[in-house]
Amino acid sequence: MTGVKRNKIRVFLIDDHPTVRAGVRLYLTTHALAVVGEASDAPEALRKVKKLAPDVIVLDINLPSMNGWELVHSLRQVVPKVKILAFSIHSSEEYVVRMARCGAQGYVVKDQPTAVLLAAIKQVAQGGLHFPAGMTGALLHPAEVFPRKMRGSEYEKHS
Repeated sequence: MTGVKRNKIRVFLIDDHPTVRAGVRLYLTTHALAVVGEASDAPEALRKVKKLAPDVIVLDINLPSMNGWELVHSLRQVVPKVKILAFSIHSSEEYVVRMARCGAQGYVVKDQPTAVLLAAIKQVAQGGLHFPAGMTGALLHPAEVFPRKMRGSEYEKHS
């Protein structure tokens, strides 16, 4: 029995909406994944993830204390080997590419069926990537997606 539990994918959830976290937690645990922790904001997440050592972090990119790409950068310093999956209401190429460029291994839009999130978690946990269909070109050529006016700090004004 111990071997079975060790093989479960260990997931950490970061979302400022408690109902979203509860729903995702329930869905994942009923599909044999282990939700080892959760946080409602970036400071809480950064405090918890190192101790909990998740395999995959599922993070909302719109958090009250820090945006998703800044949090990915901080998480990479705290838990460099963790897989990161962005989970957002935003479906535009700009958001997807921005998260990929910051080190996320995947991106799931919240309007997708929960089965897509489950599949994405399994895929990135195994070392793969999971991004929305039809965005391969944008991911391969990210400079074309971000016009000069949308780079750096000016990008945050539009998010």
